Amino acid sequence: MERCAINFIARHWWRRFEVWVIALLLVAGGLILGYQAGVWSASSEQTKQLAEVRAAYDAALGKRDVRLNSLAEKTQDAAVRVQEASNSAVQAAYTASKAAEKVNEAVER
Repeated sequence: MERCAINFIARHWWRRFEVWVIALLLVAGGLILGYQAGVWSASSEQTKQLAEVRAAYDAALGKRDVRLNSLAEKTQDAAVRVQEASNSAVQAAYTASKAAEKVNEAVER
């Protein structure tokens, strides 16, 4: 009789223990599943933000390229003008040299 009562109590406590283990496993599984869902959601949001940042960066690079091209064109135009001014200065120097030669010829006479 005593053995039967001990077995009954042991089975009763063992079943309670099994219920708690199963409950803990379910809670742990839910926590892990919730954590994984949160990580997935954060990863998805980060991917979207990264795409927005890349698009903004590409747009900024496009604007920078336009500005650099404009600056290069202006620099090239300025170089052409400097070259034209240099040619004009050379022609003026040549003309001044001719005038000086004529003055020297007139003075020598």
